[in-house]
Amino acid sequence: MKVRGRYGLFTPRADQAAIYAKRAQRQQQQARARSAATAAWLEKHKTCANGCGQPVAFYDTTHYCLRHNGCCSAECEAAMEGRST
Repeated sequence: MKVRGRYGLFTPRADQAAIYAKRAQRQQQQARARSAATAAWLEKHKTCANGCGQPVAFYDTTHYCLRHNGCCSAECEAAMEGRST
């Protein structure tokens, strides 16, 4: 069992395992909730917001920041903004 503590991840000693069990379980639940939220957000932003069917452009796949306001390219973004005005 790995527990996130003040100075990073650690494995509690055998005599301390019962003390840290609730914290480890809570941290696992929080990690699962974050993972589910990220998966739901990626499912929502899977295709271009303009409706062309292309995949969305991201700046990087580590932090998942949308590029072009959820469109696949700058041209698609300009077409979407031109249509809404």
